[in-house]
Amino acid sequence: MPDHETTILNTTSDMFVTANGSRLTRNGDPYQVSGANYWQAMNLGMASGPSSDRARVHRDLATLSSYGVNMVRIMASSEGSQYGVAPDRMYPVLMESPGAYDEAVFAGLDWTLAQLPKYNMTATVTLANYWTWSGGIPQYVSWATDTEIPYPSQWDPLNQVFDGGDYDTFLAYANRFYADESIYKAVQAWYRDHVRAVVERVNSVTGVRYKDDPAIMAWELMNEPQIIDTPGTGEQLLFRWIDESAGFIRSIDPRHLVTTGAESKNGAKWFDVMHRSQHISLASCHFWPLNWGYYNSTDPTNASVDHSIDKMCEFVRLNSEWAHELGIPSVLFEYGMMRDNWGEFAGTKAYSPDAPITHRNRFYGAVSDCIKEFSASSGRGALAGSAFWAYAGLARPPKNPTTNITWTGDPPHEPPGWNSVYDKDVETLEIIKRASSD
Repeated sequence: MPDHETTILNTTSDMFVTANGSRLTRNGDPYQVSGANYWQAMNLGMASGPSSDRARVHRDLATLSSYGVNMVRIMASSEGSQYGVAPDRMYPVLMESPGAYDEAVFAGLDWTLAQLPKYNMTATVTLANYWTWSGGIPQYVSWATDTEIPYPSQWDPLNQVFDGGDYDTFLAYANRFYADESIYKAVQAWYRDHVRAVVERVNSVTGVRYKDDPAIMAWELMNEPQIIDTPGTGEQLLFRWIDESAGFIRSIDPRHLVTTGAESKNGAKWFDVMHRSQHISLASCHFWPLNWGYYNSTDPTNASVDHSIDKMCEFVRLNSEWAHELGIPSVLFEYGMMRDNWGEFAGTKAYSPDAPITHRNRFYGAVSDCIKEFSASSGRGALAGSAFWAYAGLARPPKNPTTNITWTGDPPHEPPGWNSVYDKDVETLEIIKRASSD
């Protein structure tokens, strides 16, 4: 398809994905999310530059669509550092400094959104990030305090190891975005200005304001918002930010769904903190068995992966119940598992596209089964679908160590190939397809 093709959008109210109790609907029909994380789309959609690859985007979206994927979760935020090129960050950035945008990157987002109707897809659009791979809220703190971010441990692409600073020091620094009253007004003003710049933008390809575009399924406040649980204040501070931010979005765009981006991994109390705001219309949860200590990637037996499956199903059940109690649907917006990590593919060889995916496929199949079991349509819950992390499509990891961004499904702070699903992973994609047709 020619890149200059203009898509004429149907912006009638029925075209928007809406929440009706614990269900999602579109065009009057149930809308079950079969999603893929494709965070890199904004940069790939640029007209030119080192990250530009519109032909790949077309191929990737066509492949995903052929396997039943109807939603992609994409970034609409990335922030630059006043200290020059920062480590392990996506470049070029959308916002170089507060309020200063790279129009070429914004146009890449325009172009990407304009392609989605051609593939019968919608997007969940992420407006900020807790983590530094896009700059994120630590960069907001850095701007406000003129201090350098104390980066946590991240992937060293040259030495092929995780290396870096103290995790608790990083958490305390990021925490200032919500909790440091000396900078709160400034960082929140910048965040809201960015939200307004995105939500009210007129797409340079379609001529439609983002807030009027039914190709957008939901606005996501932040990827994985979290806060240090300071006794007596942590819950209040995080709820304040979620309620105020979601309320602001709803005040300028009452038609789109608003979700938090939360992992929802810390129990019923924190799920309630993150989703009880009247302005949140869609709950969010993520599940990461390796990161959370459930999965031993070097165990070739099914013991560890089956333990992860048990934990995942319990997690999905609880999140479904909590969302149902609040009267809103929920989506498992992230789940993933690395390729087999033993024998010939031990160590960093597991990042190779040639590594088998026996455990991943077993896990993905179980996710699909559990989502179906606790969906609103089953009468047993409020799950409205899921989105795997993450689609690399045509991209492949570099053959030799490099600091260049390879735009696989793994962000720059992680090893390329860690959780990526490639276009050649047909067995995995068939699992997605079967789930989307149930």
